Formats: sequence, C-alpha cells, structure tokens
Amino acid sequence: DTMALRSAIGRVAAAFGASCSAPAPRAAWSGFSLAASPNWRGLAAGSPRSFHASSVADASAPKLSGWAQWKRAQNKRNKTLGANRWNARVLTKQARKARGNLVERWKIFRGDQVMVNSGKDRGQVGTVTKVFRKENRLIVEGLNLVKKHVKRTEGNQGGVITMESPVHYSNVNLVDPVTGSPVRVGRKFLDDGTKVRVTRGRLASGAIVPKPDIAMQRRRPRNTKVGSRDTSWQETLRNTYAPGPAGGAGGFF
Repeated sequence: DTMALRSAIGRVAAAFGASCSAPAPRAAWSGFSLAASPNWRGLAAGSPRSFHASSVADASAPKLSGWAQWKRAQNKRNKTLGANRWNARVLTKQARKARGNLVERWKIFRGDQVMVNSGKDRGQVGTVTKVFRKENRLIVEGLNLVKKHVKRTEGNQGGVITMESPVHYSNVNLVDPVTGSPVRVGRKFLDDGTKVRVTRGRLASGAIVPKPDIAMQRRRPRNTKVGSRDTSWQETLRNTYAPGPAGGAGGFF
C-alpha cells in the first residue's frame, strides 16, 4: 500500500511540475520526500489529511505591509459596495469607471450653488440642476458647455446644439451663503437633534446650509396602488390569536 501511494504521489508531483512554467516548482518536487514533508506525515500513516499547493504559494508570497493590506481591503470593499449598490444591466462608460469608487455620502444636492475649481470654467458659479450618482458627476447650469451634433428627425431639425456636460463631483465646491467663497461641507446636530450641513474651511463662515426645496421633492410619485401581494387593512385588523387551554401552554396564531 505504501509503494502504491508513493507511486501515485510521484505521478501527481510529475503532473504538477509539468503544468508549471517556472523551473522552481519542478526542482522543489524532484526532491520531494514523503517522510520529510510535515503535510504528508498524516497521509502516510493513513490520516485523511491532504496536501494543498496553496501552502507552498503562501510561503513564497511576499508579505504585504500594513498600509498595503489596508489599501487592498479598501479596494475590495469599494468594488463590492459598487456592485451591490448599482446592480444595473446597462451602465454607461463613466458609470463603469466609477463603479468601484462611488461617493458614499453626497454633500451636494440639486439646487445648491457651487463653484467650479478646475477646467475652462474655473472660478465660475452655477446651480446644480441634475446629479448622476452612478457616475460621481453632476450638471451645473450654464457651465462646461459643449457642442453636440444632433441627427435630424421628424420633430427635430437637427444640427449643432450647445448643451451642458457633466462635471465630476470632486471638481466643484459648495459656495458659502455668507462669504460667497468655495468651502467644504460638514455636518452637525442641533440641540433638537436635527442634522444640518455647515460650511468648513479657511474662508467659511460656519453658516448652516439648508437642503434645497427642489432636492426634497420626489421626481417619481410614490406608488400608492394596492397590488395582489399587498396586505389589506382589513386583514391587518383581523384577530388571529387563539388562546391555549387553561393550565397548558401558551396560545398560537
């Protein structure tokens, strides 16, 4: 039995060495000894333990520093977060790029006054008209204008039109309502427990920036229709509890 086991191990070792492109694994397997390997001692004695090639790879792999391990875990978390949050069938080119690095907490909403801090419109102020959370981008009214060629259709004459192009979230700053300077956005709680936005930075006044009214409105009306799977209010009011017998266990539903 031991000889048959050794021959089987030799065939596996030869196959493993032939499948590797680098010569180092073949050299390691050529001097393989059943008694010298601690992973095979239990197998020679009849134990069901098996040898895993991952142990050899882990031993030869370089050790990562603490920062590298943290960065790898963060990138893995961001990719998982993006995949779980935006599980759409069709994504734009910009959405694919930002899928693993989405902005988790947006501090700029529709209706806010922002200042562009990069590009050809640097220093100009405009109002946010639309946000694209899947792409980390937003549209500022009257800024970042581009020309687009539109094909002529029955209802449209076509030609070259001018329209706003989306701006990345990192290229805009909120405008302080008191000083009018570009500032960062922070959050704090008032005495009554209300969570509000406040301005932060060297040029900030620390004023409270309320959320715009347009951002509080729903674009799509909430569906209030009762479907076939919805529980009716008559069913919720029906008493379905049956008390148990006297001196016995509790009741049941």
